[in-house]
Amino acid sequence: MTQPEEITQRSKNKEGPQASKLLGSGIKTWWLLLMLPIEDYLLKIKVHPNILTISTLVVGVLTGLAYHYGLIFVGGILVLGGSTFDIFDGRVARALGINSESGAFFDSSLDRVSEAFIYVGLLSLFQGTIFMYVVFFILVSTTMVSYTRARAEGLGVKCEVGIMQRTERVVYLGVLSVFNFFGNLIANAFGYGSDNYLLKLALILILVFSSYTAIQRMVHVMGTLKKREGLEGSESDVEAQSQKTES
Repeated sequence: MTQPEEITQRSKNKEGPQASKLLGSGIKTWWLLLMLPIEDYLLKIKVHPNILTISTLVVGVLTGLAYHYGLIFVGGILVLGGSTFDIFDGRVARALGINSESGAFFDSSLDRVSEAFIYVGLLSLFQGTIFMYVVFFILVSTTMVSYTRARAEGLGVKCEVGIMQRTERVVYLGVLSVFNFFGNLIANAFGYGSDNYLLKLALILILVFSSYTAIQRMVHVMGTLKKREGLEGSESDVEAQSQKTES
């Protein structure tokens, strides 16, 4: 898909949306193109990126409340809306030339809090059912996905592997929540009752693929660190042998 210059120039590392096994780059590019007029307007009025970051948190709280009260369609719309605010803050910051490490840290921190509010709402929705435990383990697995990357980068290891990162989680949860109502209608037509099958499917997929991503990252980082330790050990042996020869 042809990408306008604005798409790549405002993206991280000046690259277009990257495809993953669970979400093609075409869908990401299409969404950015759809949102481009709003993005241009935000740039025109020079909204500070931190305002957009805080807006993501506010929408996250509202999303959690929507799920808590069983408003699944509304929750899905808010999930997709909140993720759009999250896209805007970084892109607006880069376009205005005010992107910074502190801003990126603030954004990442509030993203985790926002996501937690969403899953707390889902925990409340499924209270007393087995899916309460599914949501709980999603919280654990998604935390590990974020933690493994943060810890790896703290150790100087690049860690961007994984089939389900935040973008994929947002799309799966948001889209299947929006279509959950139609899923219930179809289930009713076949006599199965309204049991939120599409939302439950989204949660199962997120749990499975987030857990897999956390394991992927652990294996990747451990392998990289062991290789680095092996190289450092070899260099130490060579240096020791050289010193022994000289003496």
